[in-house]
This record gives sequence, C-alpha cells and structure tokens, in this order.
Amino acid sequence: MNGDILSGELKATQNMRFIYRIKTKKEQKVWKNLSELTIAQVKVAKVQPLQGPRNPGEFDFKKYAQHKGVFYQVNLKNVDHLQTAQPQTISEKINVLRIHIINHLSRLPKWLKIHAQSLLVGYVPNAEKDFLKTLSILGIIHLFSLSGLHVLVILTFLRKITSFFKIPVDWVDGVFLLILPCYGLLVGSKSGIWRAIVLAMLAIILKKLKISVSKLDLFSLTLLVCTLIYPFAMIEMGGQLSFLLSFTILYLYEGTNLLLATFKMNLVSLPLICFYTYQFNWLTLIVNIVFVPLFMTVILPITIISAFTVQWPLWNFVNQIFDSLYRFLDGLALNRQFTFITGKFSVVLVLLLVIITLFYVESRNFWNRYLMSYMIIFWGCVLLNKFPLTGSVNLIDIGQGDSILITTPLNRKVVMIDVAGKVQFPTKSWAKHASGNQVDFNTLPVLKSKGISHVDKLFLTHKDVDHIGNLETILTKFDVREVNFGVGLENDLKIKRTIQKHPQIKFKNLRQGDKVKVGTLNFQVLWPQKSGKGENSDSLTLLTKIKQRSWLFTGDLDIPSENKILRKYRFKVDYLKLGHHGSKTSTGDNLLQVTKPSVGLISAGINNRYGHPNQETLTRLKKHQVQYFNTAEYGMISWYYNFFNNEERLTTFLKGDLIEGNRTKK
Repeated sequence: MNGDILSGELKATQNMRFIYRIKTKKEQKVWKNLSELTIAQVKVAKVQPLQGPRNPGEFDFKKYAQHKGVFYQVNLKNVDHLQTAQPQTISEKINVLRIHIINHLSRLPKWLKIHAQSLLVGYVPNAEKDFLKTLSILGIIHLFSLSGLHVLVILTFLRKITSFFKIPVDWVDGVFLLILPCYGLLVGSKSGIWRAIVLAMLAIILKKLKISVSKLDLFSLTLLVCTLIYPFAMIEMGGQLSFLLSFTILYLYEGTNLLLATFKMNLVSLPLICFYTYQFNWLTLIVNIVFVPLFMTVILPITIISAFTVQWPLWNFVNQIFDSLYRFLDGLALNRQFTFITGKFSVVLVLLLVIITLFYVESRNFWNRYLMSYMIIFWGCVLLNKFPLTGSVNLIDIGQGDSILITTPLNRKVVMIDVAGKVQFPTKSWAKHASGNQVDFNTLPVLKSKGISHVDKLFLTHKDVDHIGNLETILTKFDVREVNFGVGLENDLKIKRTIQKHPQIKFKNLRQGDKVKVGTLNFQVLWPQKSGKGENSDSLTLLTKIKQRSWLFTGDLDIPSENKILRKYRFKVDYLKLGHHGSKTSTGDNLLQVTKPSVGLISAGINNRYGHPNQETLTRLKKHQVQYFNTAEYGMISWYYNFFNNEERLTTFLKGDLIEGNRTKK
C-alpha cells in the first residue's frame, strides 16, 4: 500500500499485477488492518500487457514480472464484498503466517523492526526503500537482504542449540528436511535462499544415504536443482551473484587472510555490479571489512533475540545507536565523491573478467598476471565508456515532458536541455503516495549507462513543471557544473530557492544574441529577446551545428514568438525538436517553410491527456515533407555521429535504426 494506491498480485485464471485506487480513508484503514486471507469481488477497468523499459539503462520490470509468471497489469475500478477465507493450501497457510510474523515484528522500534522483518521473513516496507538504496550504494546490501548466508548462519545456530541439549542429529536433520522448504516459501522464494536450502537438504540426504561427494559436486547438484525450481535464477542479478560467490568460495586459497579474501570476493562481483548498476563505491571494500564482523557478531544476534522479546524497553536505547550508525552510513552513500560511474559493460567482457578473477582467487599472491590482466581489461572498458568515439543527441523518453541529452565524442562534453517533471495535483494527506520521478527512473539510468558522471551545462527552457520539475532532484543527486536559462527566469520563486540552495553551481541567464560554447559545440541563443516570466512565449530557443548538421531546440515556444525570431534570423536546419510536444500552438507553417527541416522529433507521453502531438501539427509536417518521430511510439530517440568520418544514424530504443546516413529505414 502506497497512500491511496493498492497494488499486488491478482490470482485469477492467470496471475496479474493489479493496481487499485483506494477511495476513502476508512477503506484504506480496512486494507491496512487485514491480516487474514481475504477474497473479494472486483470490477475491472482495464487490462493491458506489462510495459517494458523505454530508455537504455532502466530496470526491466516487465522481464522481472514475466519470470514470476505475470504478463498483464489490471486496473481495478472497485473491490467489494471482502470476506475472510480459510487458507486451503500449504502455500496459503504459510503466507498468512508470514503476515502475522510481520505484524508481530512491527511492534519493535524502527531499526530493529527493519532488521527483523528483512532478515527473518524477507520483508521491507515501501517506506524504507531508501535504506536499502544506501546499503546498495555502499555494497553491503547482501547483508540485509535475506540470503543463503543468513540461512546457513541460522542453521548453524540451531545445530549448536540442539547439540547443547543433546538432541540426536538424525532427529534434527529430519526436522530440517521438513521445515526448510516451508521456510523458503515463508521468506519469499528468493534465489539465494533456495540455493542455501537446497544445499543444506542435499547434504543431509547424501549423508543419510552414505554417499560421499566433493564440494564441487555438491555445488553442481545444488545448481541443477535450483535451476529446476526457478529456471530464471541464472539470468537475474541476485541469482548470478549468489551462485558466483558461492562457487568462488570453493576455490579461495585456504591461506588467504580476511583482507585479501574480502578484496578477491569484491573483485569477483564487481563486473556483474557494473553490468547492472553502472557504478561502484570506492568505500565498498573498507565498509565490508568493518561491517561484516559487526553484522555477524552484533546486528544478527540482536535481531534474533529481539524477535522473541519485542516489548523489551532496552530496544529503544539500542534503536538510538542503530539510528546514529545508519545516519553515518547515509552520509557516506550520499557523498558523490565516493561513487565512481563506469558505464555499462558488454556481456562478453563481463564473462572474461569473471573467468580471470576465478583464476586470481585460486592464486596465493596479491599481485600477479591475473590481477594485471583484470585491471587492464576493466579500466579499458571504463575508458571506452568515458571517451566514446561517437557523439549523440538523445530525446530521453520521460513521458509527457522534455529531457534532452547531447554529448560530444572523445573528450566528452555533456549538455542537457530540461529535466522533465510531473504535475502534482492537490490530494488529501492520507492519500499522498510516493510516485518517484523521471530523474531516478529514466534520466540517471541513461546517464550512468553511458558512463557520464557530470553535466557540463544544463539549459532550462522555461518554468513549466514538465520541463524543470525535477531540477532540484538532479542537482542534488548528480554533478551539474552550470545551469543556463532565459533572462527573467531567475525571478521565479522556485529558481531563486534553487540558486540559494546550490551556491557551488554557476547559474546564468541568457538572451537573444548570446552564444554559449561547450567543448566543440556552439549554441546560439535565438530567444528570449527580453526579460520574461518564463512562460511558453519566453522559452529559451537554441540553434547549434553538430558535425555539419543544424539542430533547433525550441522548448514550448509559441507560433507568434517563432515568427518574431524569423524576422531577425534566416536559417535552415536538418533536425527540429518540435515545440510544446507537438501542440498546434507551436511549430507553425512559417517556421517550417523558412527552416526546411528534414526530420522533426517529438517528446510526448503515451495517450497523454493533452492530445499531443496535435493532428493539426502533424498535417503541417506532412505538408512541408518533414519526417517525424515521437518518443511515445519509439521510446528514447538518439542521433549518433562518428568523430572520424561522416557516418551518422538516427536510432530508437524500441524499434532500432530509423535513418542511417541519408537513407530512411523501413
């Protein structure tokens, strides 16, 4: 539950992801208090296939859900006649037990509750996702995400207790064979969990059958069984890391000290982490060396004890200590100086690096030919991402809004035009929900996947939320060197606050006739002519030439302002970014007649409420023989050019190449 949004998995003829908007605070309370299996009558508003990513670097939720057997999303209009039902299957009974355990643990203070719920039943509420993000950045997320490590620790703990009370080992093993599969279902059937459970069960079974196998054979059997249980484990990050690190431990040189062992394990996982997240944290090694012993000797034992003593007053004091600890870790994670953005690695290079590290893990010495080969290939990949042979112009698909990324080749310079944003409508306090923003879900994944670690210049066209609503977010989370905008926008209250909050960033207003140089790029400011309020008619309008191709970016400029520009300037362009998302109030006949663009690019949301692009505008484009492409249809649209020759291509994330050289592809 997220404010007035209820979502989850709907079990019908086939499993579907459902979304339901709660209508009243009273209804929200009913849903919050549910702790038993409940059946209901639902009225369906719309059923649609799950949507995949629309930009490179984004998390592919569609593929993730399909691996779980979920292919459609259903929007519910009404949910009525809620009735408590008796769980029939073992799975349903285990799920109800899980809810009761979560509710029981929720009586603990904040941090102890998070520890107990995440480490014992694999549950993390939506409100605490930022905590997991901090751990992920620092490279210790594996400690707090219930995994095979915790299962093995719990099993070892239970064996010691049963040994103390002199309970026969055969009895203990028999009980483990019964409860381990149930525990796997209880905690959410994660890849790492099943790896540890299957490993433990196979070891018990083989011992009872008096069959002796090597560690490698046992690992191989575990891998085969886990693949049968969940075939997609080996193509997901969690499963890959779990099995890879387990396999690595088999070959870790026995005489390796803790520091070198931690270094080697981090080196093994690094290529996979860079493949999926495009970055790593310089502090990961140090944090792991310090935090792993603290976790194993303090946090985990306290978590287990607190689960059985939720009302102890002592836990409030312990919670304060944990609060100070996590504030410190949060400060480290938010410090961008410790994060290094690598860009996306190719699958072939990731495999090569993993193979090299497996040889390195088995060796005795710290520095040898394997580590040297690893370093050359790893940093070679990073350099290719940081100093690319191609430049580009990219219309990031952020839905209804604008966010444009321009890069130059080799000694790369990075320019952005607008940062998008979502219009927020007034809502009651109980109904407020965290909806995320395009910077986190769209813009940053694109930047990081390309190995971009800073923006040299950010242009803001005007004050509309769908163009600059995410300004504060990107300035806080990313390194932006300079922000430029049309003269007069500095008087906007939001911009004033932003300037005061970020004194380290240079802010500059621009007017007609100004020129801005960024590396090899030269931007000519065509509008605004005088100080304005940052409205559509004041949109910052930029003309630039990139590798012999002229580009015009107009923000939301209206037709009267277009005509005023054309009274002073006469120019032709190859590529035109259509104004106001293709609205009929922009991109007039006069502009198209004078500039004669070959291609028009539109940034608009799928089925947006404004009807953009307007049919009147599309008719104008057809009349002037302008090809047009819309992010709503193609996802992110990118134009690439090569530094060494005249090769260029217009490509899209969803449908591939559109134009190569001067040839249009079907």
